[in-house]
Formats: sequence, structure tokens, C-alpha cells
Amino acid sequence: MGTIKKPTPVKFFIAVLFEEHSVLQPVLLILEEKFGIIEWRSEEIPFTYTDYYRKMGEHLLRLFLIFKPLMDPGELAERKIITNQMEKSTGEGARERKINLDPGYFDGGKIVLATTKNFSHRVYIGKGIYAEATIRWEKGDFRPFEYTYPDYRNPEYRPSLMKIRDLYRSSLSKAVNSEE
Repeated sequence: MGTIKKPTPVKFFIAVLFEEHSVLQPVLLILEEKFGIIEWRSEEIPFTYTDYYRKMGEHLLRLFLIFKPLMDPGELAERKIITNQMEKSTGEGARERKINLDPGYFDGGKIVLATTKNFSHRVYIGKGIYAEATIRWEKGDFRPFEYTYPDYRNPEYRPSLMKIRDLYRSSLSKAVNSEE
């Protein structure tokens, strides 16, 4: 029988889709109020992988935001609820939302994303939210699963995923050293 113990903290990030910088800027301020200092922000990457988000705009950009504080992975569902509420607050007219906020974390072995949609490879984590291990760290690189989203498979995302990993390792090392 295993022993129940507190999980190791994880590195929280949000993958943002947006078109208008005027929508992004106020959202960034609220995100920092809710989740702490944004430690790193990726370059903006054109998002051309699916038409699913077409209602948000024609020329969408992907941006990764990595937050400084480590997080208890049990907080992911609540953070997804908060980001969904923030998305809705940007809606106007026929556009349900003008920004998409996908919260997730890296735990040393995988990137986990939160979603409201169930599927065979997703696990219910409470409050109407599911979690998906989207891509794994293995043999010195991120490796996709058969169901990994096309954009997360693309080498264009690797620098951002590697940055999440690097910042996680650094933050975790500092946290462990401060406990000693």
C-alpha cells in the first residue's frame, strides 16, 4: 500500500489565443492579480492549426505565459473556472469571447492542460473540469501522444515548452533549497 502524501508543486502556465492586443493587455493584468507574477512571456506565434477558434478572429496568435509561483496541481480545476469566466468577460455582440485562455502545468514529466470537454483520454478533476496529459517529457525532449493537439506537436512550440521546463526546474530547486 502506498502512502498518501502532498504532491510536488508544478509550474503553472496559460496558453493564450488572441487577435487584438487591446483585449490582451487588460487580461494580463487580471491574470497577474489572480495567479501571481508572469515570470516569462513567449514570442507571439501565428495560430494556423485549426478553424475551431475562427469566431474569435481571422489572424490569431498563440502566446505562452509562465507564472512565477509554483502551484499545487489540485488547483487546476479552479484556475480553469477562473480563466473561463475571464474569457466570457471579453465577449461582445456575436463574438462569445475574444480571447482563449488554456491553463496548464508542467510537473517534470508531462504538460497537463485543463478542459471542459470529456474524452476517452481525459480524467475528471472536479467542478466540471477534465485534465489531459497533452505531451510528455521523455529521453531529453517533449514527445507527443497519439491524441496530442497538432500545435503542441509542432517544433515551433518547443522553445516555449522547454522554457516551461527550465523555469520549473529552477523554481523547484529554489523551493527545495529554501526548505533546507
